[in-house]
Amino acid sequence: MAAAIASSLIRQRRQARELNSDKVATNKRRTSPSKDPRSVCERHIFSVFSKVRFCSGKKRPVRRKPEPQLKGIVTRLFSEQGFFLQMQPDGAISGNKDENSDYNNH
Repeated sequence: MAAAIASSLIRQRRQARELNSDKVATNKRRTSPSKDPRSVCERHIFSVFSKVRFCSGKKRPVRRKPEPQLKGIVTRLFSEQGFFLQMQPDGAISGNKDENSDYNNH
């Protein structure tokens, strides 16, 4: 049960991070054309080339860092309060300050 909760929290966190990265890209402000130091001709050439590249059909591969994945069944979690939470074989959850505590110590 704790493994399912941990997996769900990680999934929710990843989705929230992806949604926030999309919002950041849409909130970019554009500069006023009158404040642009380039001439009208330079801006027009730039816009033509940017559209040509945009419509070229080739997409650059998006490189993302692989996110850490949980492997196996998770029975230990570390809480923000400094406790190591463990799921016991019977399904009970206990918390200890000692990282190396066994299941027998409660």
